[in-house]
Amino acid sequence: MSVAVLLITHDKIGQAMLDTAGKIIGQMPLTITRMGVGMNARLEETLDKAHQQIDQLDEGDGVLILTDLFGATPSNIARQLQSSHIAVITGLNLPMLIRVLNYPRLSLPEMVEKAVSGAHDGIIVIQSAGD
Repeated sequence: MSVAVLLITHDKIGQAMLDTAGKIIGQMPLTITRMGVGMNARLEETLDKAHQQIDQLDEGDGVLILTDLFGATPSNIARQLQSSHIAVITGLNLPMLIRVLNYPRLSLPEMVEKAVSGAHDGIIVIQSAGD
């Protein structure tokens, strides 16, 4: 068993992230899916759908939910799902997702740490030669 991952993002951002990560990583080393939230999504219906996704994903080691923007509907839904076996991180970026996929055997707390470090380490200011 391993931690499962659920991306809860605006519209098709999660699908684009998964598609890109799949091209980079190849076969997904852990159970991962996404849930797109439209701009006109009804909160209760979306929350019910998220609960169903969690129930399908959780194999006993917990679920890591990654969302794109703190304070927006996807992160507000994810925050309502948070529990002792569900962790939520906002600010999803590709380095974060790749880092998570590279460490599929970590515990939920360890995976949270790797995800955050991947996101931070993936932000680099590239300076031109003249700077």
